Amino acid sequence: MTSVRETLQKGIAHHQAEELVEAEACYQAALKQEPENIDALHLLGVVIFDTGHAEDAIPLIEKAANRNPNRLNIQVNLGNAYTAANRHADAAKAYLRATEIVPNDVDVLDRLATVYSQLKQFDEAATILKRAIVIDPSSGRLLLSLGIAFKNAGKLEEAEKLYRDILEKVPDYAEARANLAVVLQKQGRIDESVKEFRNAVTLKPHYFRQAAVNLAATGKGKIWLKLDKAKANLSFPDK
Repeated sequence: MTSVRETLQKGIAHHQAEELVEAEACYQAALKQEPENIDALHLLGVVIFDTGHAEDAIPLIEKAANRNPNRLNIQVNLGNAYTAANRHADAAKAYLRATEIVPNDVDVLDRLATVYSQLKQFDEAATILKRAIVIDPSSGRLLLSLGIAFKNAGKLEEAEKLYRDILEKVPDYAEARANLAVVLQKQGRIDESVKEFRNAVTLKPHYFRQAAVNLAATGKGKIWLKLDKAKANLSFPDK
């Protein structure tokens, strides 16, 4: 009789080859042999999640997590399944547990910050992103996310300072210029906002659409639409 370990290894091989039906059959067989096997529970949940059925995956991964709450990959996959099922508060708990297991995992911190933002807990998101940036200070994506968290938390001055610090080091960072433009607009500094939107569009023309939408309410959008250069940018698709 094939051992549970051998059956799981066979399932993993199928899983890695994206042969999900075969992988699920192996995990089911292993679980039938050992109904409380943590790896069988976890991996069956993961393959079911990978087939697009997050709700069905959750009870299996939850059971594995309850049997061993100290496995990083189980907690992360549980958080992923909760996130896919729009259970963001539960996802935050799972990711938070994962950060307790491995405090310096940037990917897990990023996932936790994203869930906090989805819960509109922007201060918490900013706190987590700061931790991630200490570990990976060169990540432009994390820095931009922190600026967005500041903005959404109403900390516009902090967001502006962050974006200006980024642009001092990387002046042609279009995303930072576009985000700075939004922050300036929210502060009522419309002329400065227009200038930064222009800079962003010069670097990446597809930002024109965002700029036009944001500035339309201020009355500046109509003026900008009269510019030949700006009109030409309408032909660029979103990327």
